Amino acid sequence: MPRRPGRVGAWAWLAAWWAAATLAGGCGTGDRRAAAGPPDTARSPDVAVPFAPAVLESIPPVRSAPLLPDQRRGQALYNDLCWTCHGLYGHGDGPAARAFPGPLPDLGRLAQRRSVDQMVAGMQDPRAGGGDEAGAPIWHALSPEEVRAALAYVTVFSPPGSRGNPAAGRLLYATHCVHCHGARGAGDGKLAGALRPRPGDLAALSLEGHEARVFADIKAGGSRQHGMYMPRWGRVFSDQELWDLVAYLRVLEASRR
Repeated sequence: MPRRPGRVGAWAWLAAWWAAATLAGGCGTGDRRAAAGPPDTARSPDVAVPFAPAVLESIPPVRSAPLLPDQRRGQALYNDLCWTCHGLYGHGDGPAARAFPGPLPDLGRLAQRRSVDQMVAGMQDPRAGGGDEAGAPIWHALSPEEVRAALAYVTVFSPPGSRGNPAAGRLLYATHCVHCHGARGAGDGKLAGALRPRPGDLAALSLEGHEARVFADIKAGGSRQHGMYMPRWGRVFSDQELWDLVAYLRVLEASRR
């Protein structure tokens, strides 16, 4: 998702904007849209992103299990009614989230801890922030079956055995990383030639068993060798978004084997 320039260093934002405009073949003012939600399963809402759709299509996809019938129905409901507050991947970072008095829950992390039945019960309990005291949220307009379907879809935001959602990380990589690191992480992005030293090949990370170290490097601004060129992404992304990115780096690693 696009981010406000104030959250990123000016040089980094301008570099990303320039790269996006170059890849789009224009000045960056056209209406560019990308699919959101788990790729390779179904379409998602049209959301403006600062790159041409071809950029997202150029990087390896995230292979995921086909959605179950309830999840497909829930995806349509989520994309119509929920994502503007809860965000494309349930992180509570949708464009309308700032209108709430406090942070919204991360639905993916919630789905890791609770079953669909438990989440339904939580929404109906005012003490959990989901009842009438929450200001008549939109789910009051849904039937119980529709609520359950939407929550069944939310469970795909939390892939088993992973601290992050690689589908969400793929969108972050396409927006913020591909311009330097390249479509497959080989350090051959559009801006790589202007950097000395050039970005390293991400295949050298050997992620298995080292995810926490890679997480810390990205958060702090890369390894010591490339720290002066790589922004401190911990100032831009939440910890959950960083874990999403690490999860997608595993997809990149596997795509090159």
